[in-house]
Amino acid sequence: MSLDGKTAVVTGGTKGVGQGVARELAQHGARVFVTGRSAPDHERITGLRCDHRIDAQVNAAFQRILCEAYTIDILVNNVWGGYEGMTEDGNSPGPNRFGNNRSGAGTRCSMRAFARTIWQLSLLRPR
Repeated sequence: MSLDGKTAVVTGGTKGVGQGVARELAQHGARVFVTGRSAPDHERITGLRCDHRIDAQVNAAFQRILCEAYTIDILVNNVWGGYEGMTEDGNSPGPNRFGNNRSGAGTRCSMRAFARTIWQLSLLRPR
């Protein structure tokens, strides 16, 4: 399958599964942006340093992506907010702590990508 001309964003794409997904997308022709707290560039992959727990960094990363690529065709929301504070005294975290890291960070990314998509669709509507 060719992804030539497509733009992909892989949040949390600097390590592990996200890195593997980003490399496969690039291998199939997509222009890929990865975000993470460490974000090295690779062939056909642009790394953007971003701590997804910090809204200003998420906004800046998505603004750069959209300025450079104009659109996001593929969003792989693989972000993880970190393991810090995952347990308290050896006990499993409550739902709020888990949600604030994983769900909260992922939701922020989805909202940025979705808002741009809605704006683009509004331009296509007949007036």
